[in-house]
Amino acid sequence: MSPLPALPSDEDQRSAQARLEMLREMMSEAFLSLDAQGRILELNGRAASMLGIPIEQLQGQEPWVAAPELAGTQLHERLMAALASREGARFLAELPSRTWLDVTVRAVGEETWVLAADVTRRRLAESEVARTEERFRQLGERFQVALDSAQMAVWETNLATGHVFRSAGHDRLYGYPRTLDEWTHERFIESLHPDDREQVQDQLGAVFANDVDSYTSTFRTHWPDGTWHWLTSRARVLRDATGKVVVVRGAILDITALKETEAALQEAVRTRDDFLSLASHELRTPLTSLRLQAQLLRRLGESHPDEALGSPKVLAKLEGTERQLRRLGALVDNLLDVGRIRTGKLDFHFSEGDLSAVVADLVARFGDEARHTGVMLHARVDGFIVGRFDRLRMEQVVSNLLSNALRYGGGKPVHLSLMRHGSGIQLLVRDAGPGVPEKDRDRVFERFTQGDNARRQGGMGLGLYIVRQIVEAHSGRIHVEDSPGGGATFVVELPLQADAPQPEVDSSRTNANPSATSNR
Repeated sequence: MSPLPALPSDEDQRSAQARLEMLREMMSEAFLSLDAQGRILELNGRAASMLGIPIEQLQGQEPWVAAPELAGTQLHERLMAALASREGARFLAELPSRTWLDVTVRAVGEETWVLAADVTRRRLAESEVARTEERFRQLGERFQVALDSAQMAVWETNLATGHVFRSAGHDRLYGYPRTLDEWTHERFIESLHPDDREQVQDQLGAVFANDVDSYTSTFRTHWPDGTWHWLTSRARVLRDATGKVVVVRGAILDITALKETEAALQEAVRTRDDFLSLASHELRTPLTSLRLQAQLLRRLGESHPDEALGSPKVLAKLEGTERQLRRLGALVDNLLDVGRIRTGKLDFHFSEGDLSAVVADLVARFGDEARHTGVMLHARVDGFIVGRFDRLRMEQVVSNLLSNALRYGGGKPVHLSLMRHGSGIQLLVRDAGPGVPEKDRDRVFERFTQGDNARRQGGMGLGLYIVRQIVEAHSGRIHVEDSPGGGATFVVELPLQADAPQPEVDSSRTNANPSATSNR
C-alpha cells in the first residue's frame, strides 16, 4: 500500500496564500469574493479603487451597503440573482461613475467570485462606431433623397476588378421602376438614340485612346415604355502609374424637363418674333389706309375746294377712315388686354342690362363692314335677355367673333344668333369658311395661335384668346364646332341670372323679333 502524500506545512500554505494574494493584486480585473449573504470576503486593490472605497472599509460589507450609489443598479440586481441561483453569469454593467464593466460571476465552493474588467474605452469606441455608422446611414439616405429629388444617380466602373457600382436611382433614369440584377455596357449602348450612339461611343473610345481625365456626354435614352428621355453624364477617369485606366466614376442627371423647357423657350422666341412681325404688319395696314384716306381728302379739297363736307365722295372717305380707326383701335385694345390678362389685371364692371340690345347694336355697326366686304350678315336676336354682365367686355366678345367670321368666312354669308337656351343664354356665330380642324379646336383659343388660313387672312391670334378669358370670367364657356354645310360655328354659353326681370317682348323692335333677319 503506497504511502499517503504529506500534508503541506503551515509555511507552504502561507507561501501559497501569499502567491494568491500577489496574483490578485497583479490582475487588471477587479476581484471580489462574496459569501452567501453577499458580504465581501476578499477583494483586490483594483476592486477597491473601482469602488472608490479603502479595502478595510469594504471587508465584511455588502458592496451596495458600503457604496449606497450601487443600490438598485443593474450590477446589484445581477449579483443578487447570481447569489440566489448559485449559477454563473456574464454581463455588462454601468457604474454610476459612467464606468462600464464586463462582469463574470462564478460559484466557487461556498463563495461567489466576481471578476470585473473595465471596458469603458471599448464601450465608448463601440458607441462611437455605432454613432458613426448611423451618421453615415443617415447621410447616405439624405444623399439618396437628394439624388432622387434631382433625378440624378452616381456610378463607378472598376476596370481592374470588373465591379460596377450604381446608386439606387440609376436604373430608374433608364425607365426601369426597380433595380435590375445586372447593368452592362451593351444594355447602355442599346438604349441610346441612334443619332446619339456614335458620339457617345467616340467619347468612350477617347478615354482609352487619349489622356482624357474627364468628359461630359449628353444623349437621349429609350425607355421600355417607348418614350425618349434626355440624360447628361459627367465622369472622371482614374489611371494607374502607367496611364492605364483603372476606374471611371461619374454622375448622371435627367435633363428631360430642362430640354423641354429649352425647346419651349425657343418656340416662345420664334412665336414672339413671328408675333412682332405679324403685329407690325397688322398695325401698318390700317395706318397705311388712314394715310391714304387723308391724302385723298387733301387732294379732293385741293382739286374741288367747293366740295361740301357731306358730299358722297367725302363721306365715303370718312367712312373708310372711321373703319380703319376702329380696326386700329381693336388691335391696340387686344394687345393691351393680353398684357392685362397675363398680369391678372383684366378688369370687369358687372351690371344688370339687356344683352340683346348690346348685340343688336353691334350687328348694326358691323353691317357697314359686311357691306364693304360683300358679305351678307344675318342676325337673329331674342329680345330682352336681361342678366348681369360687363357691357364693354361682351361687346368685345361679339366684335371679335364677328370680325373673325367676316375675315375667314371666304366672302360667304355670316349668321349670328342670340337666344335663351335652357337656363342660360347661347350666342352662335357661324361662317361658311374652311372651318377649324378637330385637332385645333382647343388650340385656337390659345395666345398667338393661327392656322394656315388665318395667316393668309391676317390677324394676330389674340381675339379668340381674349374672348375665352372674358367668357370664363362671366362663368360661361366657349367652343367651336362644324357648321352645317361646312365652316365653323363658335358657341358661347352664359348663365342667365335666375331672378333677373324679363320684360315683355316689344314686337315693334325689329331685332327683338325671333324671326328677324338683318342683311346689312
